[in-house]
Amino acid sequence: MASSFAPPEQVTFYCRFCQKILPAQLDRSIAGNGRSVDRNGTFEYSCSKCSKSFCVSGKDLIESSEAGQDATDNSRVYSPSEHFLIGEKVRHEKWEDEGFVVGKDPGTPNRMIVQFEKIGVKKLVEDIA
Repeated sequence: MASSFAPPEQVTFYCRFCQKILPAQLDRSIAGNGRSVDRNGTFEYSCSKCSKSFCVSGKDLIESSEAGQDATDNSRVYSPSEHFLIGEKVRHEKWEDEGFVVGKDPGTPNRMIVQFEKIGVKKLVEDIA
């Protein structure tokens, strides 16, 4: 039996339509098994500016209880073999910069979109075996 999952009500996300990083509001949850909301579900968010909606897998979202925490000391060092969640803080040691994961870019290999403090928005590969 899958455990319960609480997606964040609001996330900072890269809107492909506006081509900006903006807040997005949770519209609805699409339960994978039809009964309970878990990480296997899909979640529909809408952009605060253009109101266009987009779907995000629960496997790519940080849980709402973790999203509100002070992430100053909770950053993870970037490694292409790791999987990162939207809303998670990432530290890139080579660039000596930190930022937040603000989106995922479909394709092979998997890519995440990160808003760094110094160098801006970058796409980084993830889940490379």
